Amino acid sequence: MFGREKKPVTSDRIEVTVGPTANFKGDLVCDGIVKIDGVYQGSIKTASNVIISEKARVDAHIEAQNVSVSGQAKGSMVVQGRLEILPTGRVWADVTVRSFLLDEGGKLHGGLKMLDAGPEPESFDVPPLPAAPSGEEEPPQEPAPAEGG
Repeated sequence: MFGREKKPVTSDRIEVTVGPTANFKGDLVCDGIVKIDGVYQGSIKTASNVIISEKARVDAHIEAQNVSVSGQAKGSMVVQGRLEILPTGRVWADVTVRSFLLDEGGKLHGGLKMLDAGPEPESFDVPPLPAAPSGEEEPPQEPAPAEGG
């Protein structure tokens, strides 16, 4: 209305919580924040964020705007915004992200593909190293192998 562009509706409130004693198996699709404190297996697709807390264990394909991992996650992820792996976070997954933050102590075991990274260049133009200034010693040469037998 009034020429304004419609933006996708996303919620900034937690819409789904899998509690610390819950064990959930299935596919979840929603618009709000998903917080996992327990065990989750399946897939998660949200227009918002996924929070995997420190004691959480997730085995899923995740599609989200942002993902924060303090617990353990495996599977695959497509993150339109930022994936952050916090100090206690462990991720065993191939991930596609726009932005990536790995805190000291966090671990990623898998592939990382950046969105909008651009095409891979065929070659790089690398300028030659400057010559050593005169008067300075050249690095020592390795001695030639001894002949004989």
